[in-house]
Amino acid sequence: MFSSKEKEAQPRMSSSFNKVWVATISSSLGDGVQMAALPLLAVQLTDDPMLIGASGAVAMLPWFLFGLPAGALVDRWNRKKVMLRADLVRLAILALLAVAVLTGNINIYMLIVAGFALGCGDIFFDIAAQAVMPVVTSGEKELIRGNSRISAAQINGEQLVGPTLGGVLFTVSHSLPFIGNAISFLISAVCVGSLKGDFGNAPTEEPARRNLRAEVMEGLTWLLKHPVLRTLAGTAAIGNLVFTAQMSLLVLLAKHELGLGEIGYGLLLSSTAVGAFIGSFAASAISKKLPVGTMRVLGMSLEGLAIIGQGLTGSPWVAGAMMAVIGFSMSVQIVIVGSLRQRLAPANIRGRVLSASRLISLVGAPIGGLLGGYLASTVSLRTPFVWGGALMVLVALASYPALSNRAIRAATEALADPAADPKADTTADTTEAAEEPAGASSK
Repeated sequence: MFSSKEKEAQPRMSSSFNKVWVATISSSLGDGVQMAALPLLAVQLTDDPMLIGASGAVAMLPWFLFGLPAGALVDRWNRKKVMLRADLVRLAILALLAVAVLTGNINIYMLIVAGFALGCGDIFFDIAAQAVMPVVTSGEKELIRGNSRISAAQINGEQLVGPTLGGVLFTVSHSLPFIGNAISFLISAVCVGSLKGDFGNAPTEEPARRNLRAEVMEGLTWLLKHPVLRTLAGTAAIGNLVFTAQMSLLVLLAKHELGLGEIGYGLLLSSTAVGAFIGSFAASAISKKLPVGTMRVLGMSLEGLAIIGQGLTGSPWVAGAMMAVIGFSMSVQIVIVGSLRQRLAPANIRGRVLSASRLISLVGAPIGGLLGGYLASTVSLRTPFVWGGALMVLVALASYPALSNRAIRAATEALADPAADPKADTTADTTEAAEEPAGASSK
């Protein structure tokens, strides 16, 4: 990926980032194992499709119920302790689940409750982990490199290696995948627990506000007033709408239009993960060549055109190539745009801003699933793909004024000069700067 001279020019990442990275590698692998094992266990426990579907879907429900207050709580508490406790709670849940499977005392309702509880732990860990990334890295380039490695670890664990390993372990013993995931959280907890430094917000002269609703609204209001982050959240919601419609109908497209069986459908899905994995490594190099605004409009447009191509083609090979392009484009955007969000959100409300942005982007997913199904049943199976891809291209072009390179540069410069942007409360940025010693730190 890099020449020897380029490798020498790149500074080593801090020991604290490396610990967060190892924790991500471990927990993502465990999540991938569980992703395959949970539905396999569910079909052993019941034939009811509603209960089986609920056991998989319930993990996302906490984001809609608790996403915003979780962001406010993460901003109140020490973020390292939040990550550690989330790991330990998930470890305990999985240990109990493994014991229940081993002893034959498991039922589908216990699986649903466990999935919901694990989803709650995921919320707190993910928000806290995103909020500490600017602290364990130094500067924009290192932040993008760090997010690139985190993204690669997540894709590799959750989409490539983990699910395959989970299926193999489940055939050996139904409890093994859950024991393995519990161990993955133990490794993550050890790494997080060994982080050194203060990962909480520094105290201010103002008394701490204890009204949770007011704190939630502070983060949400700040996001909605910020033209760049507001537009990023809105375009992400449209992207999720189109992507969910596409993925929910992909199995039908594969069967009826591409002539693929179960194995072919699995390979079609894996091509997205392969493209995303490559994109996670390429993101750092792309960020050096293209400004964020240009990358965003090109990335969304490329993704939209690939979805259109997928909807028009009758070739499984072309469809697979389009899936790889979609995965590549999404991965690059997640790394670079995610790094921008982390940099633009003030340190003292970063958890709330990131959770609000995540929640807004997720709103598009259920709408996309319903809308895609409606269009497929009333017009044609290919319609959601063609119309959805066209919508993404139009949104990318329409959003460019708010996400132009000039607009993003002005928002970034406002971080160094709070007076330049009255809407951007960056009072805590000085706190974060004080927490980040130059060069590789103990954090």
